[in-house]
Amino acid sequence: MATLTERRPGVWYARTYLPPVREGEKGRQVGKIFKGTSKKAIRDAVAEWEAGLRGTAPQAIGATVADLLELWQQAKEYDWQPTTARDYRSRARMITADIGHVRLQDLDPFRIDAWLAQMRRDGVGEGAITARVGAMRSALSWGISRRMLRSNPISEAKPKTQRGRRSTSPDPDQVVAILAAAREAGTRSALGLRLSAVAGARAAEVVALQWTDLTGDRLAIGRQRHSIGGEALVRDRTKTGKSRVVILDPGAVAAIAAWRQEVVDLLGEPGEWMLSEPGAAVAPSPRWLYDTFLRAAKTAGVPTGRSGLVLHDMRHWAASTALRDGHDPVTVAARLGHSPETLLRVYAREIEEGQEGVAASLAARLDR
Repeated sequence: MATLTERRPGVWYARTYLPPVREGEKGRQVGKIFKGTSKKAIRDAVAEWEAGLRGTAPQAIGATVADLLELWQQAKEYDWQPTTARDYRSRARMITADIGHVRLQDLDPFRIDAWLAQMRRDGVGEGAITARVGAMRSALSWGISRRMLRSNPISEAKPKTQRGRRSTSPDPDQVVAILAAAREAGTRSALGLRLSAVAGARAAEVVALQWTDLTGDRLAIGRQRHSIGGEALVRDRTKTGKSRVVILDPGAVAAIAAWRQEVVDLLGEPGEWMLSEPGAAVAPSPRWLYDTFLRAAKTAGVPTGRSGLVLHDMRHWAASTALRDGHDPVTVAARLGHSPETLLRVYAREIEEGQEGVAASLAARLDR
């Protein structure tokens, strides 16, 4: 905060310290003369001047971590899925209890290191630590975009958090075995898992499909189904807020037709939701699809959980297989509902491995 001194009636001198911006630089003191008779107006002018120097918004001067978390949630809640908003609210409460009182201008890598050390001393699990650090990193990034602070102290501290093992590329034989086991369980189960694999859709997107979403071999994906407080909630937007259309293979189209015929034979009409139980008025829960996956994997002898696969790995398999087979990242990203930038970051390994195929293709044309 700037110090303010009245040199003589109506003339004020403000002085503030600017920390170094880059490594090797030195901090410096900056001063400026302000004139006026209203001390409040002078303070407002000094705050705006200091904000310009620091690259922050005037209202951020004196703002705390708790203030940042509250503003971040208010700004982003519409874009988040309900379950995502619920999780972030919970993490924000934990962060606020720990360091909510800290002013943003005092939040530095040392404070972040101390926060992590305190969480570990308090017995907080590594998974919870990773989740809270991730939420704090996102909130700080948003704060930078709103000029509430100049840099992200978490990125500068680079805290070491332990991530659980997650597969990004299940073995193709495992996927085939799981789908085969699902077919033994029934047409509906097999269809749900096949769509997870071939469309690369999220579980909440798969269970929210309606019969009218399919036109020929084009499947429109534009909504998600969640459970909030035990109640079903269908939201007409995907996780990224964008709907997309994926082209299905003939086998997937035939599987949809077969399940529709079963429902029609049983009830006389198919109903609204593609994967609901016959006669059900609501879309099935994503939990149903996950339980279907667990049962099929167990039957197929495929390990699941932390040491094996999870349902979301079917989506990873779709992306990894497409990239390794040489399909361009822009097309693959559009199919999954990712941005190309996100796809390149998440599937960097698959893209790097594909470099060998590119090199071989170019050499074959040059050397022949």
